[in-house]
Amino acid sequence: MILSIPSPNYMSRQGRRPRWVILHGTAGFHKAEDCGYYFQQPSSQVSSHYVIGQDGTIVQCVDEAQAAWANGVLDAGADSWWYDTPNPNYDTISIEHIKPHTDNSDEITPAQKAASFRLIAQICARWGIPTRPADAQGGITGHFSIAPINRSGCPGPYPWDELFNYLNGTSSDDGDEMKTISLKDASSFFEQAPGNAWRCKKNNCVVGNAILDFYRRFGGDALCGLSYLGLPLNNEHPVTAKDGSKVIVQDFERGSLAYDPAHKLDGPPGVGAIYLTHRGVALEVQELRRQLEDAKKQNHAAEVETLKKQVDGYKQAVSAAVKTLQSIK
Repeated sequence: MILSIPSPNYMSRQGRRPRWVILHGTAGFHKAEDCGYYFQQPSSQVSSHYVIGQDGTIVQCVDEAQAAWANGVLDAGADSWWYDTPNPNYDTISIEHIKPHTDNSDEITPAQKAASFRLIAQICARWGIPTRPADAQGGITGHFSIAPINRSGCPGPYPWDELFNYLNGTSSDDGDEMKTISLKDASSFFEQAPGNAWRCKKNNCVVGNAILDFYRRFGGDALCGLSYLGLPLNNEHPVTAKDGSKVIVQDFERGSLAYDPAHKLDGPPGVGAIYLTHRGVALEVQELRRQLEDAKKQNHAAEVETLKKQVDGYKQAVSAAVKTLQSIK
């Protein structure tokens, strides 16, 4: 359960999306709620998306779609990628961990660790954030990465190795954790491709980056995306949203995934950067497009025109469905 103590101390992400999770220690406070109430004061001029108490209580203070006032300014010696962003807060989701000592020397408790690991996994899945130590493409790190002088001890002691083992499915802990499949689990169907990507052995289609991270966790049991979505039918490809912008989509045997941080194509409640599209319509459009290309190759003008009309009809149906969904939100 996540308690809500909303803070007024936040700002727009200016059209950017979170690519990093930043972990903090509170250097004070004994309860997550007390820290949340502090962030709720406009005069504090500070906030975080979440606070995790030593008893495992999670308090949310800022919506993930907004930028919390958590990370201050860059110190000399900050990791190089922070110099490419106008404000680290635009690109991060911040999690505070209650540590009563002002030097952040407290070890996190077992309950706090369990809550922290689960929350980070959920955030990474929602936003397609890489589940690895931070680099220029994204990932997870501490406040020390941004402010190595003034926040060198933030978050203080944290079980980093355990976290990454948990996130990537190699933890030896048999407790309650989010299932993640590894390449070894899926080796009958996939092989390693360059970068953060897997190549399907059946058809050479590649699943990579944020969509791969989502696929490896989707469903939370069995073989995750492999069980629930099946194998990829194609590579990532752009589709046009209603405002004319392009959204990345990849089709699988049992569903299609959209990488759409701004929710231009659709806006299912509670989703992050990646979500399931309306599969039935997607299949029909995909089949019609295939037939259209075949007809073009054979120069069947009349058939081409008929198929074009059918494709336009499905596009109109999708547009009408989206409008209906928006009208009932």
